[in-house]
Formats: sequence, structure tokens, C-alpha cells
Amino acid sequence: MGDNHAETTTFFLLKSIRQIALPPNQAWSLPGCPEHALLMITEGSGYWQGDDTASAPPLSSGSVRFFAPEAADSIVAGRGASLSFFALFFDALQQDMRQHNSYAPDGLWHPPADSYHVQSLHVCLELARALLADHEHKHEVANPLDMLQNQIRFQQLLLTIWEAPAAQAVVESSHPIDQTLSYIHEHYAQSLSLADLANKAGLTPRYYTELFKKNVGKSPIEYLTGYRMDQAKKLLWDSKKRLREVAQLVGYEDEFYFSRRFKQQVGVSPTVFVKMSQRQIAPVTFQYTEYLMALGIKPVGAQEDQVSHMREQLRLQEASDIISLSKACPDLIKPLQPSFILTDYPKDCAAFSSIAPTCALSWTDDDVFGHLQQIADLFGQKDKALLWFKQHEQKVQKTKRYVDARIGKEETVSILNVRPAHTFAYGVRNLGHVLYKSLKLAPPPIIQDNIKRDPNFWAVPVQEHQLNAYAADWLFVHIFDDDLSRAHFQALTQRKEWQSIPAVQKGQVVLLGPVWFAYDPLSLDAQLDEAIQLLEQQKTS
Repeated sequence: MGDNHAETTTFFLLKSIRQIALPPNQAWSLPGCPEHALLMITEGSGYWQGDDTASAPPLSSGSVRFFAPEAADSIVAGRGASLSFFALFFDALQQDMRQHNSYAPDGLWHPPADSYHVQSLHVCLELARALLADHEHKHEVANPLDMLQNQIRFQQLLLTIWEAPAAQAVVESSHPIDQTLSYIHEHYAQSLSLADLANKAGLTPRYYTELFKKNVGKSPIEYLTGYRMDQAKKLLWDSKKRLREVAQLVGYEDEFYFSRRFKQQVGVSPTVFVKMSQRQIAPVTFQYTEYLMALGIKPVGAQEDQVSHMREQLRLQEASDIISLSKACPDLIKPLQPSFILTDYPKDCAAFSSIAPTCALSWTDDDVFGHLQQIADLFGQKDKALLWFKQHEQKVQKTKRYVDARIGKEETVSILNVRPAHTFAYGVRNLGHVLYKSLKLAPPPIIQDNIKRDPNFWAVPVQEHQLNAYAADWLFVHIFDDDLSRAHFQALTQRKEWQSIPAVQKGQVVLLGPVWFAYDPLSLDAQLDEAIQLLEQQKTS
């Protein structure tokens, strides 16, 4: 395909493939291997970072970029959004003109263009997933026909990409943004204003701000402030520098202004942040118990229903000595002598701050991954968060392979929650996260429309006569554990609207256990495990 050896034949040999999920604002670097590399974005947004990528377009679902051997570039997830992609490493084999039957890797080969934007992403995804599945089972005895089929899939993937338009149309608009991102990363300690950055990009401040927000997801000054605070946290955790020195090192002459901005961004003052690193962390938490446990931090006290959930549903022995708190009351918290208090309700801060440093993270402002990342940053556990993300993604892929073999890609899936007097159809939070976000099952059109309008869409109440609007090929039902909810469900199953749902007629109704109503890192892992068990039981029955 390359034009540097027009008179020779080129073959492409896949050497390895990886699927990677980056948390928000995290980077992944090419390993500098001797093969060519192909990176294909499947979900999320971000940008390239490296010597050769200043003019590369921003990343979105369907973005593809080729890299030469030994490339040292990086890929960075956008702020507030995770980034998923496949990384494929391959040799371009060129025919030796002196020996017609001899082929050798050609490090100088290059594709028709470096960047593409694939329109038929679903085709590429199917091919990449098949390649990954084969690679993960390479320790098994290989069938020659399977090996041939796998290499054919790789050639098909390359052809599908090269048939897509080269991603040149957005290069000019993204180029100044990439330039100023690099400039911010190198000069954040200097005094930088919006006018300075816009001038660096050669644009008016107003147009530069619009373009920056379109590519990065936030304003230039918001991004600059966030980047400065990330650097400040590293200095506060890892050094014994005085507060004034830290402020100056990240671009603030006034340490008091720096402290105010730090608390706005992080949730606690720099002084409290330092104290958290100097003694054993023994927090009390409301709403975020399982998040702390996922990071290896055991609270001394937590919300009663969450402690019960960990003991009974997740069967965590470590939860046995966590004190259950029936309500967020200072009189109950103070005897525990916590080192820190984490809540989801900002008004708690005034009452609790006299007991211990207190931070409030709004429950509705982010999803489970965003909250985990924020808490990891707060407690200096970023490495543990990355490890959890990696292990969780591996579990997602294992579960997805099983579910994809059971539920057809053209089949739709609806999720209902039945309560004593109400029924809800769920989106991508709580019940829907694993099924819709992780396993990529297709919701019915009415739910899909809601998700398009609100990517963090939770749920919508459903009247009994509206059941047909939420009908699907598969129906996952969660019933509250009380007599009224069970009676409500039994009444629903007698209605003609229920009987006409395709999933009911096909016998493809799956009842979800209690663990599915929780929305936290530990419960998501448990839901993935249970998804396989539930489908296996449904198949048997």
C-alpha cells in the first residue's frame, strides 16, 4: 500500500494486539517496539502527544493513526472522559527483489496517510475483537486454518481503514490547540492569560476559547488551572517544599490565592492535603465506601446500607469491622476520631469540619469512573486506581466475549426496575452501566434517544400502558426486595402489554440480583461475574 516501494509486493503480519482503557487525563505511551503500530480509538476523546503529532487531529471514536517503528509518542485521555482503543503491532514485509520467495520487515514502509477517520467502525471493531480473542488464546495449540483466517482478518482491517477518508479536514482547526496544550504543559509555572494563549495560537481569544472547548472539553483557563493543580498535588505529596514555594512553582505568586483555587479544585486546602499524606488514612465516608475499599483504604465508619451491602452482597470480610452509621450525624462520627470525612452532600462540610478535614463530592456530577479517579487523586492512590481500571477492563472483555456469543448484536436489551408502586426503565447509571456501557448491549430506541441527549442518563418512570414503548428482544428486570414490589411485578406479568414484549414471548427475561442496584467499582465487578451466571441459568432453564 505504501508508495515507497511501488515495484515490490508488501504483506502485513500482525505480531500482537492490546485493548486499552485510559481513565480521564491519563496517558499511555507507545512501547518503542521494532514493529509498526496502529492505534484505533473505539470510545471517548483525547489527543496525541509527541514529536510527530503536533498536527494530528484530535481523538474521537473512529480515529486511527499509524506509527513507524520505535515511535515514542503518547496518547492522552481527555479531561473528564475515559478513552478506549486498540493498539496493534505489525510488520510490513517487503519482497527481496534478488530472491522472489524471500520477505523481510521494512521499517521504512509507510501507509498512504498517517491518520484516518473510520466511518464503518462496527466492522473494524468486529475484526479487532476477533484478532484480540485469537491473540489471548495463542498459548493453545494453533490450527493452521485459524492462523490463516486471523491474518486475513488483519488484512481486511487494514483495507477498511485505508478505504476511509484520511483525517486531514480537522488538522488545521486542531493544530493551534495541540500547540497550546504542549505550551501549557511546558510553561504552566509562568504567568499565562487567555490573551497569551490565544496569541500563541494566532487566534482571537473568543474564537480560540470556542475551538479549545470543542477539542478539549473545557475552557483554556479551566484546563490550565486543572493542570497546575495536578502538578501542585505531586509536589505536596512528594516533597517538603513550603506552600509559598509550591505556589510559585505552579504559576501563582500569591500563596493565599493559590490555596483558594486549590480548595476549589481539589476539595480540601493544601494544608489538609499535606496532613493526609503524613498519617494513616482513617476516613469516615458517606456514599463512597466501596470506592475507598477498591483503592485499598478501609474507612473506620460508613453509611449503614453500604456496609451491609459489602458484608451481605459482596461478602467482603474486610467490611466486618467498619462501624455502621445510621445517619450523617456529628455525634455519631466524632467518637470514631476519623482522619478525614468524605461526603456527597456539600452542606455536611460545615458541621463535620470541626471533627476532621471534610470534602464533598457531588454524587450527580460524575459517573462511577470519574468519582473513583477523583477519590484516588484526593488520597494519592492514582496507581491503585490505574490497576483497578486495568483489571476491570480485562473482566469486561472476558464477560463481553461470553455475552456476545449469547445475545446477538442486532438484538435490543431493556432494563426495568420494579418498586412497590412504580416501574423505571434504566439508562447508563446503576443498573444500566454494565449492560449498556461496559458490554455495549443495544438499548431500545426510546432509551437510546435519552442517552444521546444525556450521556449520563439515569432512568425514566414507565406507566403500565407504556411498556410496549420499552419492549426489546431481551429484558433484564430488577425487583426491590419487599412484598409490595414482588406483588407489583406479578401484576405486571399478567398485563397484555407485558405479554406482547418480544423478550417475554422468546423466554428471554433475566431477573437481576440485589447487587445490580449498587453503583460503585466493587459492585460493577460483581455484576460482570453475575452476568455470565444469569445468562447460563437462563439458557439452561
